Amino acid sequence: MAILFDIIYAVVFILYLPVLKWKGKLHAGYPMRMGRIPPDIQQALAARPNIWIHAVSVGEVLAVADLIGKLMHRFPDKRIVCSVVTDTGYAVAREKLPREVQVIYAPLDFSWVVRRFVKLIRPQIYIFAETEIWPNLFDHLHAAGVPMIQVNGRISDKSFGGYKRLRPVTRRVLGKVDRFLMQSQTDADRICELGARPAAVRVPGNLKFDSLPEQAVPDPMRFGLAATDQALIAGSTHPGEEEILLDVFAALKQAHPAARLIICPRHVTRCDEVLNLIRNRSMAGVALSAAQETGVPADAVIVVDTMGQLRDLYSVARVVFVGKTFTVRGGQNMIEPGFFGKPVIVGPHTQNFKDVMTIFKREKAIVQVNDADELREELLDIWDNAVRRESLGMAARRVVEKFQGATEKTLLEIETLGPGRQDAAIH
Repeated sequence: MAILFDIIYAVVFILYLPVLKWKGKLHAGYPMRMGRIPPDIQQALAARPNIWIHAVSVGEVLAVADLIGKLMHRFPDKRIVCSVVTDTGYAVAREKLPREVQVIYAPLDFSWVVRRFVKLIRPQIYIFAETEIWPNLFDHLHAAGVPMIQVNGRISDKSFGGYKRLRPVTRRVLGKVDRFLMQSQTDADRICELGARPAAVRVPGNLKFDSLPEQAVPDPMRFGLAATDQALIAGSTHPGEEEILLDVFAALKQAHPAARLIICPRHVTRCDEVLNLIRNRSMAGVALSAAQETGVPADAVIVVDTMGQLRDLYSVARVVFVGKTFTVRGGQNMIEPGFFGKPVIVGPHTQNFKDVMTIFKREKAIVQVNDADELREELLDIWDNAVRRESLGMAARRVVEKFQGATEKTLLEIETLGPGRQDAAIH
């Protein structure tokens, strides 16, 4: 089977290579993903036993950050190796995780590449976040006797439809995984339907309710805001959403001159693109890095151009709009602004957080709109209504507090599989 998968991967990679180049996603990590691991990293990996945690990108890295800290405390003699796929995930992992964590790019699933990674890392356990199913990697880990555990498992509607068409493959691959820790019962049912052993499936909840910062004193001046400014924070926006937000903000600004808009694109490399959109509307715009150095021009829209700012930005918001919800791609994380007790508005597309949205809506802790007109109407009402703002914010905070605890349950499951109980016999 490994040869068959290698052939399929090779064909797909060759066909997709021009797309990667065109989208600028052929980043510096690809040599490592193909097995060219720098000597200093090889030396670090060989120094002591390793716990291998795989997190695809920024969201997954942040979700497992608290878990990683607890694993380091529980297994101080082990090195944590965190593999990622994207360049943004790599940058955030390097910035947010303890410096003792060895951050690497994950191997592409060619058999000779994963064989090299498994032999080099010699993991005592492999922990993968959300849904990352790689047949060759799982085969090599299983053959080496390495326990495998899925944490914060989630299967979106789109992924479920795709995986169902590959059920003969998923059944064979998932049968090798020792434990599945899913976010919700729906996710648990889906992973079983795809081939997981029901006895191996648990539902500890969503790690993202735990992966939140310590409550801090908001510091609006850090983001170029005056004490009298009232900030609308638009987090993790995608193409097509900024135009909607700018038009809605124009109406808000007319009614409330103290209102400020801060846009944080999901990909900060889009900063110049968003600034051009602002200027094309005869509005003033400034990048956050420039605003922090020279101050913010009067009435300028601020665009975030550096990573790692969004959580702290939420703390200074009057109202939050969570992006990727006016696109069909399914929404970004609404838990983070809820943690800060902020009123949150989302668009119609939130399928990536279906179960979280069900909870938030049931507790009247979020506002969902269908289009730009509804966004303008709801935003103006929330902005004017202090009682409604406080009610939404407090409800969101209660939801986050109520559903915390998944990390401790996950840690207990990892301990039962026991990193270090037996050394993997790497072949």
